[in-house]
Amino acid sequence: MTEAGTRERALDELIAAVACARPRLIDAWETAAIIESLGYTDARIRREFGFPDTAALGAHVFNALAHHPAKPVPPVEPVSRRPIVSLFNSVGASLVYALPWLITFIVERLRPEAMRLPGNAGPPLSLALMFSLIVSGGFIQAISRRGQFYIGLKQPGLAALVTGYLLRLGAMVAVAAAATGLFVGWYFNLFSWPYLVLWADEFLLLCALWMTCGVLAIREEHWRVPLAFALGGLAFVIVSATGRDALLAQMIGAGTVLTAAAIQVPRVFTHSGFEEQPSVVPLPRMTVLLYRTLPFFWYGTLYFCFLFADRLAASASVSALTGAPFGLRPQYKLGMDLALLTFLFAAAGVEYGNIRFTDLLTRAMRDPFDQNARVFQQRVSRIHLRVLGIVVCGFIPIAAIVGTLARRLLPGEPEAVWTTVAIGDVGYLLLAIGLANALALFSLNRPWSAVKALTAGLIVNLTVGYVLSHMVSPYFAAAGLVAGAFVLAVESSVAVRRTIRSDGDHAVSSAV
Repeated sequence: MTEAGTRERALDELIAAVACARPRLIDAWETAAIIESLGYTDARIRREFGFPDTAALGAHVFNALAHHPAKPVPPVEPVSRRPIVSLFNSVGASLVYALPWLITFIVERLRPEAMRLPGNAGPPLSLALMFSLIVSGGFIQAISRRGQFYIGLKQPGLAALVTGYLLRLGAMVAVAAAATGLFVGWYFNLFSWPYLVLWADEFLLLCALWMTCGVLAIREEHWRVPLAFALGGLAFVIVSATGRDALLAQMIGAGTVLTAAAIQVPRVFTHSGFEEQPSVVPLPRMTVLLYRTLPFFWYGTLYFCFLFADRLAASASVSALTGAPFGLRPQYKLGMDLALLTFLFAAAGVEYGNIRFTDLLTRAMRDPFDQNARVFQQRVSRIHLRVLGIVVCGFIPIAAIVGTLARRLLPGEPEAVWTTVAIGDVGYLLLAIGLANALALFSLNRPWSAVKALTAGLIVNLTVGYVLSHMVSPYFAAAGLVAGAFVLAVESSVAVRRTIRSDGDHAVSSAV
C-alpha cells in the first residue's frame, strides 16, 4: 500500500475513534481535545497525517464528521440514575458548604468567646474568605469540569496532568493576588502590617484549600470533602479545648482540612481497571485547553462575586460613614448570614434540578417522537419549566424553616434583622433560578450565554447596591442583590427559551 493510502486509512481510523469517543461533537476545539486525549502529539500528527498540529487536525476531523457522519455505533444504554439517589447526592454536595456555615453560625451565637478573634483580626479574615472564593472559584470550576471530561474519556493520567497544570496556574494567580492585596492594603492604609500579613496567609491557605477540594469533586465522590472538613473541625475543637485563641484554632483547622484533602488527591486519578493506562501522556495544547475552560472559569468567578457583592457594597458604605477600614452593621450581617444559610441548603435543589434536566433530556433524545422539531422543542421547554419548579419548591420550605427556627432561637433581635432576611431570601431565590438556568445553558452547550447573564446581573448588583448603600443606608445593599438576581433570572430564562426555540434539538444532541 502506498504512503498516501496508509495515511488515509490511519486518518479514517482516527475519525472513527473520535466518533466512538464522542458521537456528537460541539466544535473543532473539543475535537482537538479528544484527539490529544488519544495520545496524539503535534510531532506524531505531522509524521502520520501531515497536519501541522492538533488544532488543524481537529478542525479537519470535525468538518469530516459534520459533513459525512461516521457509521453510528449502537448506543450503550446509560445507567439510569434513580431520582432518590440523585436527590441524596445533591443534598450531600450542598452540605459540604452548608454544614460548616451552619456550625460556625451556631457557635458564634451560643459560644461567642470560642470565635472571638484577637485584636482587629476579624475584618482581614472575612476579606480573606471572600476574596479566596472569588479568586479560586473559577479554577474550582475549571479543574472539576476538565477533570470530569478526561475521566469520562477514560484517561485519568491525562486528567491528572491537566488538573496539575490548572492547579499551578491557580497558585500563581493566588500569589499575584496576594501581592496585589498587600500593596493595596499598605498604599491605602487599610490595615496595619501584622493584619495585612495575616490576611495574605489566610488568603493563600484558603485558595489552596478550595482548589484542592475542586480536585476531589472530579469523580463526584461527595464523601471526600466532608471527611476533610470533619478532620479540620476536630482539630479546631481540640486546639480550642486546650485554651488557645480562636485565631490559632482556625488556622490549624484550615491547615488540617487542606492536608486531609491533599492526601486524598492521588486516589482521584487511580486507574479503576476500566480505563487505559498509557505509558506516556502528552499535555494538551494550552490554547485548546484554555478555550474549553474559560466559560467554566468565568462562571465560577462571577458566581462568588455575586454572592459577596452586597457585603462588599455595605462594608464600603460603613467605611465611608465611620472611617473604619471594613465592617458590616451587626443586624445586616445577621440577616444576610441567615439568608445565605437558606441559599446554601437550597442549593441542593439547584444541583438536583440540573441532574434531572440532563437525565430527562437524555431520555427525551432516546424516546421515539414525531420528527417535527416543534414537538421536541415543546418537550424540552416542559423539562426546563419542571426544573425551575424543583428549584422554587425546594427553596421556599427551607427559607420558611430557617426563618421560623431563627425567630424562636433569636427572639430579642430587632425587626431590621428579619426585614433583611426576607429581602435576602428573595434575592437568593432569584439567584437560584438564575443559576439553574445557567447550568441548563451549559448542558445545552451555550456556556457564554450563561456567562453573559451572570455578568449583567453582577454589574447591576454592584451598581445598585453601592449607590443605594451610600445614598440611603448600608442596609440597602441587599437591594442590589435583589436587582442583580432579578436581571440574572430574567436574562438567563430568555436565553434558555431562545436556545430551545432556535436550535434546541442541535444543542441537546451535542450535549447528550
